[in-house]
Amino acid sequence: MKQKILFWLNFLWAELTAFTFPFCLAWIWMDITGHAKGYGYDLGSEKDISVMMGCIELLIWLALAVPSNAVLFLRLREKRKLWRILTVILSAVLMLACIQLMGGFPEYGRNFHA
Repeated sequence: MKQKILFWLNFLWAELTAFTFPFCLAWIWMDITGHAKGYGYDLGSEKDISVMMGCIELLIWLALAVPSNAVLFLRLREKRKLWRILTVILSAVLMLACIQLMGGFPEYGRNFHA
């Protein structure tokens, strides 16, 4: 019973990180590229701080997301292939839902232009 509870908590955490992935990616990208205040402003001397914060944010996000996904897919390896495929599809749907909540693909794409 304890293993099932841990599995489902891990599954929920992995799907939560999948849902927040587009937001975190855009946020980290803007920090690393030095556009943390938006593209209308120049950070000037604060750019190196923004880049360092972006690197730290990336490491934190990877530390929170990668282990749960690795454990989830290692445990799903024991189950049928259908469960792995459904998990990947659910993660993709959650990522797309987050992008739609952020304003859709055109609005989301504006975060990544140089």
